[in-house]
This record gives sequence, C-alpha cells and structure tokens, in this order.
Amino acid sequence: MSSKVSKKKKSSAEKLEERSELRERNQKLKEELAAMPRKSNTLEKLSKWRVATYAWIVFLPPYGLYRVWSEESTFLFPEKVVWTFMTIVYMLRFLWLILFA
Repeated sequence: MSSKVSKKKKSSAEKLEERSELRERNQKLKEELAAMPRKSNTLEKLSKWRVATYAWIVFLPPYGLYRVWSEESTFLFPEKVVWTFMTIVYMLRFLWLILFA
C-alpha cells in the first residue's frame, strides 16, 4: 500500500494574511537597517579629498586642521578629535626641536 501525503491548499485569505505579515516584517527590517550606524568603507578613507587633507596635516598643520574640521569634511567626530590631538603633538614637538635642539 502506498501512502500519499496530501498537501493542504491555502485559502486566498490565508495567503493575503501571510503577505501582509511579510510586508510588515520587511518594513520593520528596513527601518532597523536605516537606524543602524553606517560602517565606513576603507576606500572611502582613501578618497582624493582625504588624502590631500592628510598631506596638509603633515606639511601645513593649521590648514590641515581647518580641512579636518570644515563642514564639507567627511571625517567623523572621533577622527577629528584624534587628528587634532596628533596635530597639536606634532606642532609642539616641532617647536621643541626649534627651541631646544
């Protein structure tokens, strides 16, 4: 004897209910994704503007800091703080070499 498994067909009301649940779930996932913090890309950190800013920080630190803190800057706040600290240390070391070496 062979046993056949019969598949139960879903009614159209059940199908509509499943679709609406999926839509709600998808909408919720989209909102969660939009609320998540954006992860930075490595290539974004090597854009032409940022590389030029790095060069300005090395060769002319005050202007480099201006570029870091300008409104069109793509640096995040923690990056701005770190670059500011590094520039201050760099300039103090440079002055110390001029005055005491």
